[in-house]
Amino acid sequence: MSERDHQAAGCSFYTYIYGDNLSATSRRFYETEADARADVKAFRTELLKETGRDDLLPDMKIVRLDTVALSPAAIVSLFNDLDGKLGGFIRARQVVDVITEPQVRVERSGSVA
Repeated sequence: MSERDHQAAGCSFYTYIYGDNLSATSRRFYETEADARADVKAFRTELLKETGRDDLLPDMKIVRLDTVALSPAAIVSLFNDLDGKLGGFIRARQVVDVITEPQVRVERSGSVA
């Protein structure tokens, strides 16, 4: 087998999204789901500290990205598409967690506290 025919396995890494479009991910990536979750929760906590913040924060979903096998062609595809879509480099996308907390407090009357 030539060096060109040899392929390593793919890998997984994590990011987050608002909403349901798995292709519209953050441009921040993490090695582990735990790292992504911790960063998202810290980000939400900071958002809640903003003066005048009274609207509910949207849910943020942690997404695992599974790459294709890491071949020279896959690496070329990645570097030719660095605008966030990651083109043919990603084999699968899957929501692995939905972050709803921390959140603004809502009183029983329906008003935001």
